[in-house]
Amino acid sequence: MIRFLKNSLILSAPFVFWVIFVVVIDPFNYFGFSNAISGEVKEQNSGRLNTLLYRTISFKRYPTANILIGDSRTDLLPVSELERITGKHFGKLTNNAAKLNEIFELFYFANSYHKLETVVIGINFNMFNEYGYADRVKDIKEIISFPPRYVFSTSVAEACYFVLRAQIIGKDISDVPPMTREEFWKWNIEEKATHWYGKYKYPNELYAQMRKLDDFAIRNDINLIFIVVPHHREFHDRLIEFGLLNEELKFKEYLSSLNAKVIDYDFENEITIDKENFTDPVHYQESIGRLMVNEIWGNKILIGKPLN
Repeated sequence: MIRFLKNSLILSAPFVFWVIFVVVIDPFNYFGFSNAISGEVKEQNSGRLNTLLYRTISFKRYPTANILIGDSRTDLLPVSELERITGKHFGKLTNNAAKLNEIFELFYFANSYHKLETVVIGINFNMFNEYGYADRVKDIKEIISFPPRYVFSTSVAEACYFVLRAQIIGKDISDVPPMTREEFWKWNIEEKATHWYGKYKYPNELYAQMRKLDDFAIRNDINLIFIVVPHHREFHDRLIEFGLLNEELKFKEYLSSLNAKVIDYDFENEITIDKENFTDPVHYQESIGRLMVNEIWGNKILIGKPLN
């Protein structure tokens, strides 16, 4: 019996060590017990490695009534400027390359933790494609609801390595592409546009989900705002080349039928024709984010186009 207990302890030691290690490092702030790794290091590394997990755990721990939901383009909207104008605190539930079905799921997820008051969703026509689908939110929910899944998650293990590396030698994960700005611009025009627009099917299910979301917001007194984020016109030209201009028009006509407030910035205007307003063809500069926030929440829309 003693030998059995001794062998059991020896066999379980690595697992116990790993649990303690993860609780202490806690790269996504799941437990919130330890300050061994600074918050800045976690955000710069874990937040880049798995933005969705980082943001959902943060929202669960510190839920807010006002929130931005979307992909990296929505993430560029300056929360500090939004809070300055409105006097309200805003959180973020954003993820790189977020799909529209995931955005809808995050909306209901957020409302289950805190009654929402204002929800800002950044969208673009490229999201309205039946082939644009992912199911990462389900995995995140399972991790959040069951601590062992967090402790033994491969994403958490990878994040532990990167935050430790950053804490010890000061080397953060880089999100800068390994090419020049012009090379990256060209890659987006040629490759990303082909990926987004080369295969398209009318997304009946997504349209139905959006209508359901719009109705839910009305019934629950949620101020729902859609921002059609701008792309440079050179990128938009690729949409035309793939024969999707009429589909884009139908998309905007549908948005105009919603009860939600919809502001369109993705058309030919002084933002979209100037390359200097973008870091790449689909990501606007910080100054453009401030401009949109000031127009929409300052009630002085000069460039944006209200669709309803």
